[in-house]
Amino acid sequence: MKIHANYRSPRPSPAVLKPLARAFALAAFTVLTATQAHAQGCVAIKQMGGDACSLGGLAQAAEKWEATVSYEYFRSHRHFVGTDEQEQRYTAGSEVVNIVQQLDFNLGYKYSERLSLAVDVPYFHATRSSLYEHDRVHRFTMRSQGLGDVRAGASYWVIDPHTNPQGNVSVGLGLKLPTGDTNVKDIAHKTTGPVLQSVDQSIQPGDGGLGVTFSLQSFRRLAPATTLYATGFYLINPKETNGTRRGTNLASITAYDSVPDQYQVRLGISHLLIPQHHLTVSLGGRLEGVPALDLIGGSRGFRRPGVVGSVEPGVSIATAKNSFSLSIPVAIYRNRTRSYADMQNGGHGDAAFADFLVSLSYAHRW
Repeated sequence: MKIHANYRSPRPSPAVLKPLARAFALAAFTVLTATQAHAQGCVAIKQMGGDACSLGGLAQAAEKWEATVSYEYFRSHRHFVGTDEQEQRYTAGSEVVNIVQQLDFNLGYKYSERLSLAVDVPYFHATRSSLYEHDRVHRFTMRSQGLGDVRAGASYWVIDPHTNPQGNVSVGLGLKLPTGDTNVKDIAHKTTGPVLQSVDQSIQPGDGGLGVTFSLQSFRRLAPATTLYATGFYLINPKETNGTRRGTNLASITAYDSVPDQYQVRLGISHLLIPQHHLTVSLGGRLEGVPALDLIGGSRGFRRPGVVGSVEPGVSIATAKNSFSLSIPVAIYRNRTRSYADMQNGGHGDAAFADFLVSLSYAHRW
């Protein structure tokens, strides 16, 4: 799609503007709620972008198919124990720096006016620089990349979209497949020489578990161009550990990487700011995290549980068949909670968090 600087579309009449505003507000809502959920640091939330729940907007469109490509970036370096920032880590130059980039490819199909199906394939790339994983004097970088955990699922509008276009609720159910590698290895530079070892859990492409996702998406149109939205999901990972070893003491609770649950909740408002250019802006709140204890299965193994609260501004441009969106959640609350292992030994580990997350996506319908 090309947009020329000297182009101005004719101003539609009020009779035309109202249905256009409704259509594009819903289209923008669909795109903006498709943003990724990923850890903003060492709290290893794996990306859940393109979840089947986000494709419910297909019920309002004539097209049967939707393809979405998303890109995500963050840099984490600020350490927290609970809600207390460990500023001395930055002062001493000992902070851990994770840089994560991920591409997400999603294909959705509208089976009926109320039922949509989707499959999502992520590709993961990350680097992690630190001192403590090496000789504790010099900073070295370890890397990982590869296919992430593939997701497939379905979402269903509870109310017939044609009878109540002003608001609706969509429920989703999906599977997360353990397709991502959980034991990528790279060189650690020890005092005794280079050693090939598993990279940290936070930059492994997969978590190693077969999971079940439950999702919810809802919207309510407050005015022709203004929409209130709410979304959420919870990933149940029954498997306790994934077999990736973290040390030689196999009797330790944290001898192997954990396969944790994760969750996200989002609430906000979107507004069709410039109808003639189909420009929508949004502002919302976002809460995501990894719990210390899983709903189903054990919670042993190494994990960094925590929660991030963010303010999430966004912007979207949409046409009848194409949509482009940008959102930048900015963290205002970070809490590295105590893990199951912490509860057993009386400790409280730390984790590094990012200041913000950048999420770009492009969607096409046909």
